[in-house]
Order: sequence, then structure tokens, then C-alpha cells
Amino acid sequence: MSTLVDDIVAFCRMFAMVERDQVCCGTVTVAQCVVLQTLLEGSWDASTLASHARVTKGAMTRLLDGLESRGFVERHQDADDGRRWLIELTAAGTKEARRLSSMTGDAVALIMSRMPKDMRKPAVAMISELRRAAEEVRDQIDCC
Repeated sequence: MSTLVDDIVAFCRMFAMVERDQVCCGTVTVAQCVVLQTLLEGSWDASTLASHARVTKGAMTRLLDGLESRGFVERHQDADDGRRWLIELTAAGTKEARRLSSMTGDAVALIMSRMPKDMRKPAVAMISELRRAAEEVRDQIDCC
């Protein structure tokens, strides 16, 4: 592999390990952590949430069942469309999502603090551009 590929893969794998070991702290899975933090933005329907989290609808149902059994989310029928169910955080879910979000922010801040100060702002801009580019092609990417 090229140095660029090696660096990107190593960074992504390392950060996934940071999330697994430090952000989720055994209280929820990484996927549940993503769902909780996403729900901080407001109510979502399960199908859209599954697409956003890049999991199947069946996997999302299982994720939500686990979060609901722990009292972190509630499902409500959409008043405008009775076939659609909306998922939202409970008070306990909001507290947990905020805690996890804070820990994620702390992990990123720690990583950025290890970079030379004059490289931080350009790195943030480059990471934002990499994310934008990756989101544009993510449905075309078929790799491990």
C-alpha cells in the first residue's frame, strides 16, 4: 500500500479503537454510541437513522431495542404519518449521549493537542475536506 493509504487506514483503525475503548466505556456499543449522539440533533425515523448509521433496518431495530430496554430512547408514532415511528432520546438518553459526545470531543482534542500548533488549523480544514469527499463517494466505495 502507499504511504497515504497506510496512514489513512491506520488513523481510522486507531480512532475506532479509541472509540471502542475510551468513548463508549462499556456502557453502550460503538454503534449505539453513534445513534445516541445522532439523536442529540432531534427525532429521527428508524429508516433514516439506519441509513445515516450505515446499518440495515434490521440491525437498527436491534440497536434501538437495546437502547429502549435501557431507557435511553422512546419510539412514538408520527402524528402526520401513522405508519412511521419516530425515535427520540429520553432524559437518561440525553444525559448519556451528552456524556459520550463530551468524551468523543475530549479524545479529538487530545489528538489535536499532539500536533504542532501551526498545523492544527490546516489539519482541521483538510479533515473537513476529506470528510466531504468521502461522503460524496461513500456509496461507490467497496472495500474492507
